Amino acid sequence: MNYYDILGVTKDASIEEIKKAYRKKAIEHHPDKGGDESKFREAAEAYETLSDDGKRKEYDVFGGTRRGNNGGFQGHGFSMEDIFSRFGDVFGGNPFGNFNQRPPQKRGNDLRVSLKLTLDDIFRGVTKKVKYKRHNACVSCNGNGGHGEKTCNGCNGFGRKNFTQHTPFGTISQTMACNDCQGSGKQVSTRCNSCNGHGVYDKEEVVDINIPRGVMNNMTLNLQGHGNYIKGGVAGDLHVHIEELPHDRFRREGSDLHTDIWINISDAVLGGQKDIETFYGPHQIAILPGTESGKVIKVHGKGLPTMGSNGQTVGVGNLVLKFNIFIPKNLNVEQTKIFENLRNFE
Repeated sequence: MNYYDILGVTKDASIEEIKKAYRKKAIEHHPDKGGDESKFREAAEAYETLSDDGKRKEYDVFGGTRRGNNGGFQGHGFSMEDIFSRFGDVFGGNPFGNFNQRPPQKRGNDLRVSLKLTLDDIFRGVTKKVKYKRHNACVSCNGNGGHGEKTCNGCNGFGRKNFTQHTPFGTISQTMACNDCQGSGKQVSTRCNSCNGHGVYDKEEVVDINIPRGVMNNMTLNLQGHGNYIKGGVAGDLHVHIEELPHDRFRREGSDLHTDIWINISDAVLGGQKDIETFYGPHQIAILPGTESGKVIKVHGKGLPTMGSNGQTVGVGNLVLKFNIFIPKNLNVEQTKIFENLRNFE
């Protein structure tokens, strides 16, 4: 019998027709529903080939007989868990219960801390120490809650049990985490005295956080495995929220830095030069004759590093300067005469 016969479709069947036929056969032959497991595996083997264009063309060219132990799920020793891990989209989930599958590994809660950074920190890139409290795995029992680990009798080590409830509306079956082992599939013979069986204890942690150059305000850095540990599972993550502190001279826009430059009237009229401080050290700028108040110029490559998605520097922003003209308020007689002459000049 060939793959098309197994699924009950023709050789010109579309992928949707093949998928629909496979789902029907899988439901019909599933062992938990009283079906034939060998036919269930045959259907999965047929679908594995016919749902792939390349494999299907090769199958059509080289013959219409099953590969048997030379390929497919039987040849590779795949279990029903493998079938549903690969073809779960065909079923839209698992309509048959747990199939003796172990539930996903439990994961502890994520934690969140805030980290304040100056523009200087962001420019250079720094390593900061952060102190916080977390649930850590108990050292005495390695986070298991006790000693003498054994397979849970309640669920036979699968972490889930099927519960059946008879109601006036019919029988309802549910697959739930085993309450004997809290879904871990394991139990301990002797409860740990250090953690009283909880598998965790509170600990104050200090972790070094490497801050990449150019990190943005309100960005969150993720440290895997530094969150709360949970008995029978793994630790969650630590989310580090970046808070950028205001700078006394620079205002940030992306990777660009903005600042105001004050010049006197003479430099504005006649032109000149001015030394400014940047994160890269002193830098001299030219003031063109006739510079008006509010004029903006850019100094390229004197802004903040631009951080790429991988945390590496991919560029540098600019320094944006806005000129402001200083107007003297208190003039002596000689200075007043100079400005009067200027007025007459106009």
